Amino acid sequence: MDALTALSSREFLAVLAYGVGVERVAVEIESCESNVGKARRFVRRQLDCWRLPEGDDLADRVVLAASELVTNAVLHGRTRPLEEVETVGVALAWKRDFALGVMVTDNSCGVPLAKIRPSVSAISGRGLVLVNALSEGWTAAPHCGQAGVNGKAVWAFFECPHLTPLPELLPQWA
Repeated sequence: MDALTALSSREFLAVLAYGVGVERVAVEIESCESNVGKARRFVRRQLDCWRLPEGDDLADRVVLAASELVTNAVLHGRTRPLEEVETVGVALAWKRDFALGVMVTDNSCGVPLAKIRPSVSAISGRGLVLVNALSEGWTAAPHCGQAGVNGKAVWAFFECPHLTPLPELLPQWA
């Protein structure tokens, strides 16, 4: 049984959110469609720092899922008028040899729902279906700030196989 099926979503979330030995990074971006690419680049750069190479299946799935979650937050999570600045949070949590989580926060308390079967001709509505297919699981929970609940957090979880460190370069003998 793998780690994700052995743990409930809550237990899994607890490990990534509060566990020991978890590396975490986060950024806030302005909630607008033109910034979805900024979120993708943030995720990609962090995965590079964690040595998950571009073109790696896990890295590609994480970047695409993060992009879908940020797009959903921008399109459906906005609570202020368009002329007011609003932000979306993007966070990554990685516990080596266990899992990687992507968390996207917005100001809406609306619960995200994946469409069971989006219409073939639909031009939207596939984001969470895609996240579900790319990840080992996803969940949403209220997001609490200093003033209490102020929106939601949507997490996607990815199993991380045992990653072997890159070998040290051996000295070249002349």
